[in-house]
Amino acid sequence: MNKLLSLTALCLIIAISFTCCKKKSTTTNNGNSNDIVVNIDRSDTTTLPSAIPPLPGSLDFSATPMQIDTFATKVDEYISPYGFSKDDIIKVNLVKLNMIIENAPGQTFNFVKDSLISLKVYVDSFGGTAPKLVAQKVSIPAGSTSVEFDVMPDDIKDYFRADYMKILVAFRTQEYEGLAANAKFRVNYTFRVTAKQP
Repeated sequence: MNKLLSLTALCLIIAISFTCCKKKSTTTNNGNSNDIVVNIDRSDTTTLPSAIPPLPGSLDFSATPMQIDTFATKVDEYISPYGFSKDDIIKVNLVKLNMIIENAPGQTFNFVKDSLISLKVYVDSFGGTAPKLVAQKVSIPAGSTSVEFDVMPDDIKDYFRADYMKILVAFRTQEYEGLAANAKFRVNYTFRVTAKQP
């Protein structure tokens, strides 16, 4: 009898263990538990082609944002391990973006004028002329060599599904603060892709 009770208890423990370890389905904002949600990370380095001297006046890169990255989004390559295609994508959000100055000792983000503009990041299609704001940073602490951006909740799936997407940055320069030639900026992105179950 004791053996039978021990065997029953063991079977019950194994059954409970399997139930607890069962993979949870990801639920999106619309409450559809069948949606697939994956985070896709990308990192790229951009080199400034020429120096920005420490001028007494401010240069304006806000009306015409400066392109810092153009890349093939390679959506099929990114999503194929997850078992869905471009047509299954419901939305794409940028959930994280940071920028780091890599190879210029002593260089900081002090060259960005702290104003209503500060530092803004946009996406657009490769040949597009309608940039969409995806991230910004206001009040960058003096002496910063890294900036963690506040990201916008907007859906950017149409840009992400394009063959190429460009990244642009808008800012005004701070008077008497320069930017070294060949300064490298590493930009790290995380995109959250939501897709319907194929």
